[in-house]
Amino acid sequence: MEKRIQDWIEQYRHMDWAVLYMRLFAGGMMLFHNIGKIQDYNEIITSYPSLPFIGSAATFVLAAVAEVLLSVLIIMGLWVRTAALLMALGIAAVLVWGGFGASEMEFVWLGVYVFLVISGGGLYGFDTALSPAKSKK
Repeated sequence: MEKRIQDWIEQYRHMDWAVLYMRLFAGGMMLFHNIGKIQDYNEIITSYPSLPFIGSAATFVLAAVAEVLLSVLIIMGLWVRTAALLMALGIAAVLVWGGFGASEMEFVWLGVYVFLVISGGGLYGFDTALSPAKSKK
């Protein structure tokens, strides 16, 4: 029985590599996207909404810092489900606020982050390294 379980685990080990690739790709792309937004601060600042008690500049800074921190967490594999859920909720808010015809890219990013919410960080992440080994009963 133990041999069959070990064979099954080895057969699906490539899925952990796929999750690692998706984490690195999605986190890296969003990180570079936000670095570009921060570099073009003066041009982009007017496109952000002014929320109650917060101006558009503060909204931009909060969104950019949150996206950078969440991207780094996803790349590291630390609290991946939570970080991806927050990113997915942010993208869903942009879709609702900007209308469903906003852009196809938002749907792509939403799909990527929903995938990471479902899959988690996989084997190759800090969550796995930091979690205590499950004891045998």
